[in-house]
Amino acid sequence: MTTPPEAGAGVREWLGDLLEPVFADEPPLGDAIAAVFRRAERQRRRRARIVLAAGAAVVVLTTAIGYALATVLPPTGGTGLGARPTRIPATRPDPAQAVLASALRASGLRIVPHEPARGDGWRQYLVRTASGRPYGLVDVSVYAAPAALCFPVLAEPDACARPEHASKDVEYARYAFDRDVNWQVNEVIARRVPDGRALAVQATGERGTGTAGLGRPPLTARLAARVASDPRLLAAFDAAERCNGPERACPVLQVPVPVPD
Repeated sequence: MTTPPEAGAGVREWLGDLLEPVFADEPPLGDAIAAVFRRAERQRRRRARIVLAAGAAVVVLTTAIGYALATVLPPTGGTGLGARPTRIPATRPDPAQAVLASALRASGLRIVPHEPARGDGWRQYLVRTASGRPYGLVDVSVYAAPAALCFPVLAEPDACARPEHASKDVEYARYAFDRDVNWQVNEVIARRVPDGRALAVQATGERGTGTAGLGRPPLTARLAARVASDPRLLAAFDAAERCNGPERACPVLQVPVPVPD
C-alpha cells in the first residue's frame, strides 16, 4: 500500500488512484439511473427464461412417463392373458322362488322372476315349459291379519268359509275359477295362526289359448294349497312386509284377502 503525500494536488491524485478500482464497473454518472433499470430488466428476462425452460421440461417428462406406463403395464380389461377378471356380483337368492320351483319340478315346469318381479310384500313369477313356452304366472303376497281372518265365500259375500288346516298353526281356503277356458285361476289364502300373518298364492294360466288344457294354471288348487301352507314361503318375506295398504304394485287377486288397510 502506497504512503499518502503530505498535501496539495498530490493528495487528490493519490485518492483518485486509490478509489478507481471501486468505481470501475459503475456506469457513468450521467446515465447511472437508466443503466440500473437496464440491468434489472436483463435479470428479469433471464429469470423468466429459466422458469419457462423448467416448465417445458416438466411437461416433456410427464408425457414420457405416461407413455411408458401405457405401453408397459398390462390392460385391465379384455380377454388377454394380462387382463384382470371382472367380478360379477352374485344375485341374491330368492327363497320363495326356491319353494315354488321345488313344487313344479315334478311337472317339468321352470319358474323365473317376472318383471316387475318383487316389491314390499309381493313377488311375481313366470312359469315356462321345458321347451320355453310361457305357461302362466304365479303371484305371492303377504298380509298382516292379527285378528281371526274371515275367509271369503264366493256365493255368499257376507259369510265366512270354514278353513282347512294344514297343521295346528296354518289354516287356508282354496278358490278355483275354471269355467273360462281363456283365463283360469287357482288361488289359496293361508293364515299362520300364531302371528296372524296371511299369505295368498294365485296361479293364472295363459290368456287366450281357447282350450282349458292349454290355459290351465301352472299350480293346481291342491298344489297351490301345499305351497301356501309351506312355512318356508312365508319365511321368505320380512316381518314388516305387507300388502295391506293401498300399494298399487301388489297383485290384484281374484279373491282379495279381507284385511284392514
